[in-house]
Amino acid sequence: MTGDYMKVLIVVGSRREGNSFVLANKLKTSLENARIANDIIIPGNQKIYLCTGCMDCDRNGVCDFKDDMVANIEKVTSSDYIVFITPVRWDLLSGDLKIFMDRLNPLFSTRQMKGKKMIAIIVGSKKRTEYSTDGALTSLGSFASSAGMSLVYSSQFDECLNFGDVLKYEDKINKMCEDIIKLIDSE
Repeated sequence: MTGDYMKVLIVVGSRREGNSFVLANKLKTSLENARIANDIIIPGNQKIYLCTGCMDCDRNGVCDFKDDMVANIEKVTSSDYIVFITPVRWDLLSGDLKIFMDRLNPLFSTRQMKGKKMIAIIVGSKKRTEYSTDGALTSLGSFASSAGMSLVYSSQFDECLNFGDVLKYEDKINKMCEDIIKLIDSE
């Protein structure tokens, strides 16, 4: 199978149009140039209710809330690759991304994420020696494992506090996009 048949969903864990957003758009453009279908979701800019832990989705595979997660769940279900891009907060992934992941529980309880592939892109604000991006990567890896997904690629960017700081890694960004396209095309 080639990338022409693969669908990629990019989930951006920051509602600001900052470094995570820049990476998402760079990846989107690269995927489009390679003729790989993709879409971007920014959960923080959507109407998404907090999970209340009612457990109805464990019983029937459907969340009781009717918000933007209805369409998001359809996009996740129809995608082969899920790319999570998150800024680091306290060595963890962003709150918006965590809320999004919590609301994917209907797919967990019905095992609909099993076999999907995850790509994790982590954006840290400080030097690697001062503040690690490892905690966010570990959280995403644990999520992937629990959901039956495979974490197939990850990339971490450090010292990206201010808007556009990630652009100093232009070569790394280009290589990341190339690597992701090769990975998808190898299917």
